Amino acid sequence: MIKESYECSIDKLNKLDSNVPINLVLSGGGEKGVAHIALLEALEERNIKIHAISACSAGSLVGSMYASGVSTKEILAFFKKTDIFQYSWITFGKAGIFNSDNYAKLLNGKIKDTFEELSIPLYLSTTNLNKGVTHYFKEGDLRKPVLASCAIPGLFNPIDINGELYSDGGVLDNFPITPFKGSEYPVIGSYVVYPSVKKNKDLSSTLKVLEHSFKLLSLSSEEYKFFKTFATVCFPLEDYSSFDKKEVNKIYKAAKNYLNERLQ
Repeated sequence: MIKESYECSIDKLNKLDSNVPINLVLSGGGEKGVAHIALLEALEERNIKIHAISACSAGSLVGSMYASGVSTKEILAFFKKTDIFQYSWITFGKAGIFNSDNYAKLLNGKIKDTFEELSIPLYLSTTNLNKGVTHYFKEGDLRKPVLASCAIPGLFNPIDINGELYSDGGVLDNFPITPFKGSEYPVIGSYVVYPSVKKNKDLSSTLKVLEHSFKLLSLSSEEYKFFKTFATVCFPLEDYSSFDKKEVNKIYKAAKNYLNERLQ
């Protein structure tokens, strides 16, 4: 299942026609989401226009800011200075360790108030916990759907939207290509949580085995989608943490180097 090269038709990015806009899919992945920034910059360098963005979790943060007109440089700075875990926001009265509502203030000045104000149409993958289905937000208030898309179950409490509870879209759809079904434009994907090939020594503890098994389980429900896109970049970021702000710059540089090496 695991591709040692991590490459899912990445060479096709060199064949994109600047006269034809693309649909862009951004996966979740915590701090590893900064790799999406590197791909956005590569598209900008090639004058590739984005018709619409479909995103999940960390991808929703990147996508909503970019569609709000925030530059890639500013988005990277946001990730560098923003702690995912604000320990002063630990809560005991909600269904999560951290109070998701407090994170709304971090988005002030970073995203528009509504989907309709965005310069690029945006779809956000969330999980409707009441109904047990994926819900793609695309209109109305933007802030709550962004928070919901990023609300990892157990860590962040679900977001109440119109009387129902929504959590991280990655529970059911971490690579949301569905909004682009039947679209006339090519779909380009960015996937930042692709697991690497492991040696025995890499699986030497219960935690390591469980972590790797969880990533394989997630991949098994997502990998087939890569082949429904024109091209998907599967960034090799296994050596980095999804939850450590200190690694943001390393992740970004690794993603840039990966693209530069393969998109000559």
